[in-house]
Order: sequence, then C-alpha cells, then structure tokens
Amino acid sequence: MKRPLLWLLGSLFLTLAACSFTVTVDIPEQRFQAQALPNTQGRILYPKEATRFNPPPVAPKSVVLTGTLEASQTLNTTISFYVRLEDPSKTCQDLSLYGIPAYACPVGPADEKVGEAQFQGTQASLTLQGAKLTQGIAQGQFWLGLEAQGLPSRMVTFTLKNAKATVTVGL
Repeated sequence: MKRPLLWLLGSLFLTLAACSFTVTVDIPEQRFQAQALPNTQGRILYPKEATRFNPPPVAPKSVVLTGTLEASQTLNTTISFYVRLEDPSKTCQDLSLYGIPAYACPVGPADEKVGEAQFQGTQASLTLQGAKLTQGIAQGQFWLGLEAQGLPSRMVTFTLKNAKATVTVGL
C-alpha cells in the first residue's frame, strides 16, 4: 500500500513543479534624454535613477517587458537596449556636464542586451527580455539604458509608455 501512495504523491509533486503561471507588473512611465556626443558613441547611456517598482510576490522564471517608446523627434534608426543591476554612477562617466542626466558606460559584463527598438518616425514598439531583466524585476529595480549608436546630435527625449512586464513564475 505504501508504494502506490508514494508514487501518487511523487506524481502530484512533479505535476505541481511543472506548473507555471503569469503575473503582469506595471512599470512606471520612464523618460530618458540622450544625444550623440563624441565621447558617447558605442557606449550605453543609463539614466541617473533606476526604474523602481513593487516586485512580484514570488521569484520569476522569466520576464518579457513590452511597451511603446516615443521619441521627441523623428528618428530613422534602430536603438539597442541594455539592462544593468549595478549602479552606473560607480563605474561610468557622468554626462551632467553636457546637460544630460545620465551615465555613459562601455559595454561590459554588468550590461545585458535585452532588445531593440526600430524607429521609422517618433514611435517604436519595444519588447525586452533577458536574465538581468528577470533578476531586476525580481528585486524591484534595474537600470534600462540605450546604446548611443545612431542617435542625433540634438537632444532626444525618449518616453517609455504603457510598459508591462509579463512575469512567468513556477510553483
């Protein structure tokens, strides 16, 4: 009698372990200013402040962040996005002297490319995913930066709107 009960309990445990469900986390609207400067080409521009929010109640297995990115001027370029969990103020160049409230960081192990936005005008759809993004959602903060390649020489304000993180969690 013990064997069927153990088998049943083991099967139930494996079934529950394989189950997962999704939770949606609203990400606050975020504004970011950037422009091409000689010392920022090929670097990632991170805002001074991290994106902060209430983390989900359980640890995520994966995250997909979607939203709309709006630019204050017409662009015809593809912009790469990166996530960093460490404060960029400790290792990156402060751009405040140039009127940009951001840090310029060379691409390194602290940075993970999480997606791209293709602009043909002033709006682009954005879908981001990656291990550091998942970890950032789990801890309730991360820095979302963009690569300075392809930016105009005039200041552009980017606004991330209607951002939602679809978080997959397992039981």
